[in-house]
Amino acid sequence: MRNFILAAAAAALLAAGGPAMAQQRLNTTPLPISAIEKHPAVQGIQLSPDGKRIAGLIGRDDQKWPVVAIWDAEDLSKAPTLMASNRMRPVGLFFASNEKVMFFADQPFTQGAFKSFTRVPWVTDTTAKPPRDPVFGSANRPESFSVLAGGNGNLKNPNRWIMTKFNEQTNSSEVLAYDAATGETQSLLRVPEDQSFLLADQRDGEIMVKQELKFTNGLWMLNRFVRNRANGQWDAHPELDFMFKSRVAMDPVCFCDENPDHLYVNTNKGAENTQIRIYNVRTKQWDPEPAFAIAGWDAAGVIGGADISLGKMVGATGFTYAGPSIEQVFMDDVWAPVHQMLKRQFPGALVSIGSANTKSMRAVVTVEQFNRPPEYFLYSTFNGKPKLSLIGKERPWIENATLGTSAWVNYAARDGLNIPGILTLPPGYKKETHGRIPTIILPHGGPWARDFMGWDSSGWPQFLATRGYAVLQPQYRGSDGLGMKLWKAGDGEWGQKMQDDKDDGGNWLVNQGIADPNKMAMFGYSYGGFAAVAAAVRPRSPYRCAIAGAPAIDLQKIKLEWGADRIQRQLQGDTVAGMDPMQNIDKANIPLLIYHGDRDRQADTWHSTTFYSRAANKMDVRYVEIKDMWHQLPWWPEWHRQSLSLIEEYLAGPKCFGNNGQSAAASAGKGG
Repeated sequence: MRNFILAAAAAALLAAGGPAMAQQRLNTTPLPISAIEKHPAVQGIQLSPDGKRIAGLIGRDDQKWPVVAIWDAEDLSKAPTLMASNRMRPVGLFFASNEKVMFFADQPFTQGAFKSFTRVPWVTDTTAKPPRDPVFGSANRPESFSVLAGGNGNLKNPNRWIMTKFNEQTNSSEVLAYDAATGETQSLLRVPEDQSFLLADQRDGEIMVKQELKFTNGLWMLNRFVRNRANGQWDAHPELDFMFKSRVAMDPVCFCDENPDHLYVNTNKGAENTQIRIYNVRTKQWDPEPAFAIAGWDAAGVIGGADISLGKMVGATGFTYAGPSIEQVFMDDVWAPVHQMLKRQFPGALVSIGSANTKSMRAVVTVEQFNRPPEYFLYSTFNGKPKLSLIGKERPWIENATLGTSAWVNYAARDGLNIPGILTLPPGYKKETHGRIPTIILPHGGPWARDFMGWDSSGWPQFLATRGYAVLQPQYRGSDGLGMKLWKAGDGEWGQKMQDDKDDGGNWLVNQGIADPNKMAMFGYSYGGFAAVAAAVRPRSPYRCAIAGAPAIDLQKIKLEWGADRIQRQLQGDTVAGMDPMQNIDKANIPLLIYHGDRDRQADTWHSTTFYSRAANKMDVRYVEIKDMWHQLPWWPEWHRQSLSLIEEYLAGPKCFGNNGQSAAASAGKGG
């Protein structure tokens, strides 16, 4: 039903008709940069395994970094216990036990000329004692950590957590086990360079699935192995192998029902979109029908598995799928009716049930929309009746009514391929009243990624829309998560057909009577930054200017060094081909702004500095380097402040939309 509502909204938004003469000036209230740069007031809310406490990160004006906060779930009127630090930035947390909270922190790492960031774990308790480093002095090394899938506590030992440690200088990995009850960390094994471990079992925390990189008959493959429960040996499972060239998704998700032989796998083998299927590791056979699937969209994950509060496996109680937003579908008798009730309470919003305790019937609920930053609630029952208590809003200083409206749209590329997208229009905009307005084409990074219609944590779509711009986020060919046809159509088309899709989106908006053909720009980050540079050097660019954030520009360098490890380089590197902007500087025909963080090793700063040094005397290009900034969100306030200020000033300035420095909002409505 949600998809039908979205389609109807899009149709109403884009009613057919020729371009109308503007009758009124569009007046919008720009979303302040300060509203985006500030640390969220509340984020990352988690419920303790016993359901008695809540933990999260809160932003405070008197603290440099977000603060770990712990609430009494039985009485939210009590002030939370706080643990603050001025030397590291927490970016996420979870309950490692009922009494221990583990959080990850970003910390800059510098060794000679090498500048990067690490993400390391720290542990505090529910009384907010000063945190300790649980893994052998990791904060002083170029090492980053993550929790192994399925390694987040288990029925046998709910306090045991399995983590992987990756050293980005040596490209070496290690698997560790942290016991929150004893505070001890154990090194389980060192991982050979060509191997990685994928999955642990929620029953007992045993690592069950691994993969090994092999070069066979001229093809690179990932061979998958599953631990034999009877003898402890690693058995080969060719059915789970992954051939890079085929790109058929084959992602083990969990052992999450009562049968320990059932491995749930997210795969599109024999299908256009991914489905959740069950593979029996004992018989090496697939169930004939998918466990979970939804027509036209990719399945994303499984809900359920081990329920620590009940001390048993409850099975796969639902799934998630990647529609316009990541949607949950519950199919059990406990949380399905709760989820349906909550969706009725917040019509049109994306409602998600997060960490939960079935025994006490408590759960963290998140509510958000494209124009509604996340809000966090505690669901509970009182005298047998449901109760919803607000824990906090992520950005309470934003007035939702001042934000733009968004719709999931589709348009045809010049070769007929269907291109989905998200169109965000300024608040109050009506085509018949305001006519054509300046437009930003905003391609996502990746390119193997896609956009969703929930709140965009970058803030970019609403930042631009509230300044009077129409914003189109095209899901161009090469985007994944929207079917194999669209994904594989981008192979070898960097700067070519992938670029056509973005230009065709702008042309579609012109034909809809929304975009002013004389006031279009492209802004993108990471791969989107590559697309912005490509837009500047393609002949007869339809844009007035382009802005590239952290672009990876040189195709040959990308092809040779793609990704953080050899597996990723082999997986995507062969698809990187097309028009190389580094080799086409002489064709530049519009102004270009490039900004890049000096600690960015994912899309290395080398790309921007090299392009700028070669282009500075051949085209209108400006380069700004942002001190200490790295590639990924969440960014520090000063990085947001500097980058958003650059974007705002460049778009409104003489290099782009001009108008004597007036903002787009002030000049919108003057086009014909």
